[in-house]
Amino acid sequence: MIGAGNIAQSHMRALEGVQEIEVVAVADIIRERAETTAQKWKIPHIYEDYHEMLAVEDIEAVSVLTYNQAHRAPTVDALHAGKHVLVEKPMAATLADAAAMTRAAHETGKMLMTAVWTRFSAHRKAAKTIMTSGALGDIYYAECVAARRCGMPGGSFIRKETAGIGTVADIGVYCLDEALHLMGHPKPVSVSAISNNILSKNYTPILGVTHWGGEFSPDLLTVEDFGVAWVRFEDGAALVFKTCWAMHMDNIGGTFFLGTKGGLKLNPLTLFRFENGLMTDTVVPNIPPTDPPALFRQENLAFAAAIREGQPSPIPPEELLLTNVIIQGLVDSSAAGREIQVSMPEV
Repeated sequence: MIGAGNIAQSHMRALEGVQEIEVVAVADIIRERAETTAQKWKIPHIYEDYHEMLAVEDIEAVSVLTYNQAHRAPTVDALHAGKHVLVEKPMAATLADAAAMTRAAHETGKMLMTAVWTRFSAHRKAAKTIMTSGALGDIYYAECVAARRCGMPGGSFIRKETAGIGTVADIGVYCLDEALHLMGHPKPVSVSAISNNILSKNYTPILGVTHWGGEFSPDLLTVEDFGVAWVRFEDGAALVFKTCWAMHMDNIGGTFFLGTKGGLKLNPLTLFRFENGLMTDTVVPNIPPTDPPALFRQENLAFAAAIREGQPSPIPPEELLLTNVIIQGLVDSSAAGREIQVSMPEV
């Protein structure tokens, strides 16, 4: 493991009792943090310089669990050292970094997988089954939402030098990946967006609100807490992407898809159709509840199984690269104050 922060602890908790994966080393630039993690989870080897760890031949794979701005270098270095890589979401803070990581996977033939645990939920699998059945026909419009009323994190999440981007990459990437995955990964061609951090920059402590990932202070915040984008795709479909850490509203809608034969709302999972001369609403029953620790375990096991069996990445890097195309488009469109053209980089 490269990085021994909070997300590393989530992965280690998920791997307790798992026989298919043996964690043999942890690297962190703060040696004390690596030592604490190694002692807690009985990891035998500790490194401050991850390059030394990558030189160990017996290590087959690496989990990159650093803050966003530090995803590119260890991922590219690990791939070129002959290791498979599981990197935490988002793939990277910038499109250039995500493209470089994808390119390195192609150059080396090693597996690159972005850890998006929501891909493994029963809810997502049920929605994907409906979408691929053709029940919706052609998708022409969708909205995806990841929002909190007052849920700013702290620490590395809110500083541009570490996170690179705020809510759009933190919680927004989950719903954006969900929308693209269910739509079949259409190629975006333009983005018109706005983003700001007005509320968080003027934030004062509110009763009952807690923060995670470190102390929150408006003075430390240098990323956005709100972002909205209108995305056009080459097949003519459009997506509205909305995400925020803070807002004066109870909700800003949910994720849904409109197609030529039906519509799908994700919460609760409901299929809307015209059938037999009637309007029908089919609510999917008995979907197992989402259990993040169990899904962390499933994503790690899927990664390990693909390595053992010589299979492609369970989440191909090109798919998460698409989220970075849209995220970069949101950043650039907001800065320009107008719609901009976007495209997949050559990798």
